[in-house]
Amino acid sequence: MTMVSTPAPVRPTRRTTVHVVHDPHPGLRLSVPAGCRLAVKFRRRGLGLSRWQVLERPGSLLPLEEGPHDFLFLVFDAGEADEVPLRLVRRRVDRSGAGEVRDLTIRVV
Repeated sequence: MTMVSTPAPVRPTRRTTVHVVHDPHPGLRLSVPAGCRLAVKFRRRGLGLSRWQVLERPGSLLPLEEGPHDFLFLVFDAGEADEVPLRLVRRRVDRSGAGEVRDLTIRVV
């Protein structure tokens, strides 16, 4: 018995806009449209002993990628009334306790 299958038609990929923020300062307010991607990138400093981590994020940000110095989120409209900050903290592997904290307010438009 011989089975023949035809390949599924290839759908064109839909590209989403990527909003990139480099070294955001504390208290930054961002307005980004739903359906886009948000990339937050930090400059590497010193010997690379520090790592950035997400402590708190709004429900409208879905994490896609997380590295030691960069993050990628998918933004969607979650209908949130309260402004929940995206809270990032830099920690050093050779020290205990929290290091530098960055709170960013993300408004979905």
